[in-house]
Amino acid sequence: MLVSSAATSRYQATVDIKATRTVGVSKEEAAAASEGKKADVDTFVKSGEAASGETKRLSATELQKYQEQREQSFTKMINDIVSKQANAGKKAEQLAKNGLTKDFFSDLVVTPEQALAAEQSIGEDGEWGVNAVATRIMDMCVALSGGDASKVEELRAAVDKGFKQAMGQWGSSLPSICSQTHDEINKRFDYWKQNGSLDGYQYQKAASDSGK
Repeated sequence: MLVSSAATSRYQATVDIKATRTVGVSKEEAAAASEGKKADVDTFVKSGEAASGETKRLSATELQKYQEQREQSFTKMINDIVSKQANAGKKAEQLAKNGLTKDFFSDLVVTPEQALAAEQSIGEDGEWGVNAVATRIMDMCVALSGGDASKVEELRAAVDKGFKQAMGQWGSSLPSICSQTHDEINKRFDYWKQNGSLDGYQYQKAASDSGK
C-alpha cells in the first residue's frame, strides 16, 4: 500500500492539503497525517448511515480495489504533469530553434515576449522547470505515503509508470527537461530512502544544465 499511517517529517507537514486531496487522500487522512496520527482507511460511512454514525468495515477485496484506484489516480496525475512539462519544453525548444516565430501547437505567430516566457517557464525558477516539477511530484509522494520511507520503492515505481505513460502518448522520446526531472526525482527518492525523510535535501542544478 502507498498510504501510510503517519507523517514522519517536517517536509511532509509543509505539503499543501489541497495537493493531498487531488491524489485521492481524504480531508480526514490529510489532517491525521499532518498531526502524526493514524488515519483509519479501512472504514467508510454510507450516506444513509452518516446521521447515526454507523460504519461498515471494508472487505479485503474492497480495500484492494480502493488501493488500486488510488494508485491509478496517482499515476495519471504524474502522467498529466509530465505531459504538461513536455509540452512546455517542446514549445521552448521549437521557438529557440533557428529563430522560429510560430507556436509549436497552434501555428500562430509568437511575439518575442511570448518566446521569452516559454523559455523562462522551463528555466531554473520556472513553473515547468526541473526543480519545480520534481518538488511538485515529491510533495504528492510524501503526502500520499504520510512520509513513510518504507513506501519509497512503491512510489518510485508509480512515478516511473507515469513517465512511461507520458512517453507513450508522445510516441517518441520526451524533451530533455523531462529526463532531467526524472533523474532529479530519483535522487530525491534515494535521499529519502537513505535518510528516512527529505529533511535537509538541497536541489543542485546539474552541471550540464547550468553550462558548467
